Amino acid sequence: MGRGGDGASHGAVLGQPLQHPAAWTAPDVLASDPSTWQYQLTPQDQQEIVEAAQRAVASGRPVPELTKGDFPLPSLGAKLEKIRDSVVFGRGFFLLRGFPIDRLSREEVVAAWLGVGLYWGKPRSQNAKGHLVGHVKDLPWHVDDADLVGLLCLKRAKEGGLSRWASSISIYNRLLEARPDLVEELAQTYHFDKKGEVGPGEKPYLELPVLSVYKGHLTFFYNDKYIKEAQRFPEVPRLTAKQLEALQAVTDLADSPELHLDWDLQPGDVQLIYNWTQLHFRTAYVDHPGFENRRHLLRLWLTSTVNTHAINPERFPTEAYLGIYSDKLTAPLDAE
Repeated sequence: MGRGGDGASHGAVLGQPLQHPAAWTAPDVLASDPSTWQYQLTPQDQQEIVEAAQRAVASGRPVPELTKGDFPLPSLGAKLEKIRDSVVFGRGFFLLRGFPIDRLSREEVVAAWLGVGLYWGKPRSQNAKGHLVGHVKDLPWHVDDADLVGLLCLKRAKEGGLSRWASSISIYNRLLEARPDLVEELAQTYHFDKKGEVGPGEKPYLELPVLSVYKGHLTFFYNDKYIKEAQRFPEVPRLTAKQLEALQAVTDLADSPELHLDWDLQPGDVQLIYNWTQLHFRTAYVDHPGFENRRHLLRLWLTSTVNTHAINPERFPTEAYLGIYSDKLTAPLDAE
């Protein structure tokens, strides 16, 4: 089952440049008004989160069963929805500061994070264990299996561990200008290792293009690590030299300082990313000694409640964008 998208076409045509608010460059963003992509939570905002989280935990209702109605944010709720709209319809990312983690227990933090996420979308399972809240380590350039991905920083690393993101539309436009043959190559079918996260009747890998256009929407589905690791399956065709060149070209463009932004997330910082217009990356890091002081980010995968992105049902199985199958949903308080 595909998804038609409920918004206007972006006007994308494969092989032609795409003008879109998410086709940004780092110099343009850094020269812009910071309020268009950052927001500092006010004391009132923070108090609303604290009260809602404490009420939710005191209710005894399991965190995965919480609804938006269980997490009222009288003033902040409308601001969160406006942020979601700016991410989906605009540049594709936003930074929120001042999440009141120091005023909450770990259980309340998890409830608060999921509760805030409900104003952006429907939480999705991130693995076969049914985790709605994930605990994050370093990863190469990739997209996730959902519309939106949110990160909440609880503790930062001693060194490194930057959050980095790049416009997939800008990468597409640059690649089209320099190497249109590689754009054509990326529009062919690739195989992505599912790392054992396999639902009933599913193959252990996804088969889909890195680049595609459907109903005027450009979809960029990228994770070269998982593409290369799918080579472990004997039935998967071997990657050609041209395919490897195309994948490396994407990574090289994303690594270009002009096309990506770095952010050293501090405790209480939140990053919201729209997977359909952004690639993201978390760099390697040196951690603090001791379990309690280690780097810790909480992640949400969300299906946007203002979904505008059309996805081709013939090329994209639902597990590519609706999270990973699990018959039981949980919200662990720490990594499992």
